[in-house]
Amino acid sequence: MRVNNLFKLIISIGVSELAGVIGSVFTISAIPNWYAGLARPALNPPAWVFGPVWTALYALMGIAAFLIWRMDWERKEVKMALGIFGTQLFLNAIWSIIFFGLQNPGWALVDIVLLWLAILATIVAFYKISKPAAWLLVPYILWVSFAGYLNYSIWQLNSAGSGQVACTQEAKLCPDGSYVGRTGPKCEFTACPSNDLWKTTTSNGVTFQYPETLLTTYINTQDWPPRIQVLNEPFSCTEAGLETARAGKTEKRLVDNREYCRTSIVEGAAGSIYTQYAYAFPKDNKTIIFTFTTRVTQCGNYDEIQRKACEGERETFDLDSVVDRMARSIIIR
Repeated sequence: MRVNNLFKLIISIGVSELAGVIGSVFTISAIPNWYAGLARPALNPPAWVFGPVWTALYALMGIAAFLIWRMDWERKEVKMALGIFGTQLFLNAIWSIIFFGLQNPGWALVDIVLLWLAILATIVAFYKISKPAAWLLVPYILWVSFAGYLNYSIWQLNSAGSGQVACTQEAKLCPDGSYVGRTGPKCEFTACPSNDLWKTTTSNGVTFQYPETLLTTYINTQDWPPRIQVLNEPFSCTEAGLETARAGKTEKRLVDNREYCRTSIVEGAAGSIYTQYAYAFPKDNKTIIFTFTTRVTQCGNYDEIQRKACEGERETFDLDSVVDRMARSIIIR
């Protein structure tokens, strides 16, 4: 392969993948919030599937474009074919902006229909120049056909009068420091936990309140109530690491302008995710540390209804606020 062709191949794949990068800017933030609250069809794949599939498809698109680009650029059909390819790539990129950015499945459906037609036109144009280039786009149009079905189904399930209700992802702060979301046909806030579920305990000369239960279905506590340490040293926090690393991830957390230093270590086992937490914070010129473990069920283990409930609970539950209330109740003897 000549250097010139290698350069063309890199550019072709890079430009194609760029369309996915542009879309991901709007997709990543919307999936755990707006998208998680939508009613979706039974054939809707898990969210993690889309990233690898699209990455592979963009690579195939880039290779297909390269096979055309390396032909004689002066040929009219080559320029036209690449022009059509560019049009479908543009329609591809703006679909994520419309669907996830503007949160408008209806207009996104219009775009995906135009995209499908543009892909078909690209395949026809490529086939006249390079049959392998055309065949490389077949998985792409098949996946977009499936994506069109998903787009249409989501639009129908969540449109007015469909009988399905997609509640907003608002959360209400409860007196116990936890948050509840909207649910039900009228999208009313779930009732806050009762205050009498909070107990008082004393450990290492420190008295504090803690919730006897988190009132959650898919999130459970281990080593509860939290173990507590009192260090006779100034509070400090250095952010570093990853949750999956041996030492975990340490990061600063702010709750109502109160600073906490949270270290978390994540491990997966038997269909659940176990996270070890250590919350450090200042109190009376000392450093206090809460340590405990949570077990979160893998939402993908359930059917569609339970999966949505599981995902919604994980999105609305605020562990930081629970810890903050426990910290504010501390009395050092």
